[in-house]
Amino acid sequence: MQPAVDNTSKNSFKKHDRLKSSLEIDALYRENQFIIIYPLKCYYSFSTRSDNKNTIRAAFSVPKKIFKHAVDRNTLKRRMREAYRLNYKKIFETFLNQNDAQLRLFFIYVGKETQKYGAIEKNMVVIFEKLKISV
Repeated sequence: MQPAVDNTSKNSFKKHDRLKSSLEIDALYRENQFIIIYPLKCYYSFSTRSDNKNTIRAAFSVPKKIFKHAVDRNTLKRRMREAYRLNYKKIFETFLNQNDAQLRLFFIYVGKETQKYGAIEKNMVVIFEKLKISV
C-alpha cells in the first residue's frame, strides 16, 4: 500500500488557475489597479466570488514590440510563471481567509532587456508583499 500524497503542499499552476478570458483581462485594464516593480507590471483585481471558480487566477505577457523573437518572449514568460508558481502561496494563504473573494492577476514584462530568473523572482515576491498589504 502506497502512502497518501498530499497535493496541497505541491506548488502547481494548472490550466484552471490560468486567466485566459480576454474579457477578464480587459476588465483588469479598465479598473486600472496595478503595481510596477521593474521589470514587472502587475494588474490586479479583487472581487466577490459569485460561483465556485478559483480564487486566484493569473496570466503572463511579454510584448512583441520589445522582444521580436518568440524564443525570448517564451523564455521570459516561462521565468515569470515559474516565479509565480513557487511563490504564489505567500499571497494565497492570506487570501484563503476571505472565502468569498476572487483575485485576478495579469503580469506584463516591461523591461527592455532579458533579466535572469533570480531578478524576476525577487520582484515577483515584492509584488506579492504589496498585494498582501492591499488585501
